[in-house]
Amino acid sequence: MKAEALAKTGTAAPDKTDTRPRIGALGPHTWIWKKPDRKGLAIGKMRIGTGAVLKSADPIDGPGCRGKWYSIEPRGYVCDDDTATLNLEDPYYKALAYSAPQGGVWPYRYAHSNGTPMYSRVPQPSEWAQPEKEYGKVNTWKPLGKWAIGHEENIVDEPIKASDEVPYFLKDGKRTAPGGNYDNRALVWKRMPAGSMLAYSKAFEMYGRVWLLTPDTMVVPADRVSHMKTSTFKGVRFDESDLSLPLAWNRSKTPLPKYQKNDDGSFSATAETIPAKSPVEINDVDVTKGGMIYFELRREPGRYIGKSNDGAKALDVDVSIARAAKKLPASVGPDEKWIEAKIGAGTMTAYVGLKPAMATLFSPGKGGPPVSTFKFPEDHSKYATTATGIFPLEWKERVATMSNEKGEPKVLWFTDVPYQQYLKAPLALHVAYWHEDFGKRKSAECLNVSPMDGLWLFNWTLPHLPEGWNAVGAGGGNGESTPVIVGVN
Repeated sequence: MKAEALAKTGTAAPDKTDTRPRIGALGPHTWIWKKPDRKGLAIGKMRIGTGAVLKSADPIDGPGCRGKWYSIEPRGYVCDDDTATLNLEDPYYKALAYSAPQGGVWPYRYAHSNGTPMYSRVPQPSEWAQPEKEYGKVNTWKPLGKWAIGHEENIVDEPIKASDEVPYFLKDGKRTAPGGNYDNRALVWKRMPAGSMLAYSKAFEMYGRVWLLTPDTMVVPADRVSHMKTSTFKGVRFDESDLSLPLAWNRSKTPLPKYQKNDDGSFSATAETIPAKSPVEINDVDVTKGGMIYFELRREPGRYIGKSNDGAKALDVDVSIARAAKKLPASVGPDEKWIEAKIGAGTMTAYVGLKPAMATLFSPGKGGPPVSTFKFPEDHSKYATTATGIFPLEWKERVATMSNEKGEPKVLWFTDVPYQQYLKAPLALHVAYWHEDFGKRKSAECLNVSPMDGLWLFNWTLPHLPEGWNAVGAGGGNGESTPVIVGVN
């Protein structure tokens, strides 16, 4: 697939005429290694239900593999054990492939859990009453409290409608795709607590009820989750826009007034407004008056945007200024890519050398910038602060479940968050599909971006994700790594 098509979709679409042999992923962690050996760190990972092109169909003996090693394109080796298969007609692999992530901004559709069982198959009415008794009435949702406010903003009070056929392996109330880590004889495979996020690939009707199919082939009742609206926020791509830095962002959820300068030097609001979550070009000459700083709009002489001059409230004001960098970071060359993120302003700018490529809003940790000294580094997860520093990207993952629990999460998790880029784990730049308030502090500690911005950044940064891979790490022959410089202001 051509590079320009890949940039639009986020993945190479399957080519029906492509008959190259592949190895398929069955396990949650189908790792790719630099050599046919599990020593050191993996250089990448495959995704359940997807396949990587084999460089050679000849098996290779090597340590740490109960089966055989196989070389894949463009580099690396995969072990043919219980996490992978050469038989792409395997019933379980085909069921996983049926729910494989789609290309583009949205690999899946998403919902907010109100508390629900996750079934191995579609239960009959007589079967679902007991497993769902503890969750109360269907189609009910109650706010979970202050800790979840930022996670509930995109919930839409409307039912999820059936839009797909009953999956072929779930017809007639039976499951015909055995496999995986769960007992196929058990009706309930897992329980999803309220507040967790659900990814689903299909919505279908059976027994008079709508059901959702998860990426790992579990079945969830649609009336026990809440529909989430689709994000529309998108930053500025300078190759497709005539805007240029400096920009003033209205990072509030409501329009802000444009100001005019009066004859006595004071400023007053006009009836004209700047839309929510949008940028305007400014002349970078400010006028301070009455506790406010005003910038004249570059394309509208006589009109201004105003922001608070109260430094104590710098993290809460509704206007942020994004200026072009004047010099390169010490570790970046004149033709190299890098990203600058400013916690206080909530602005992010991608550069090639000193040429801006993209500018947007992001959401840092709810706690803002770190407050401790280098000698006594704080627990960023505990205080919801975003770490500062220079971070070459160490790992990129197209979709993966996020949780602070070790092993399989049981208390709270966000399923299949798209376009994750780890600066220094657990610190990541990733999509947040659960809110639309970018520019404001929302995250547990990470850098939240919108789905459209997340896709663009993921495809733009280095190293690039090879065809058939779900994750790629820095080093191991994967090429250079794009640095992200996180600062306070």
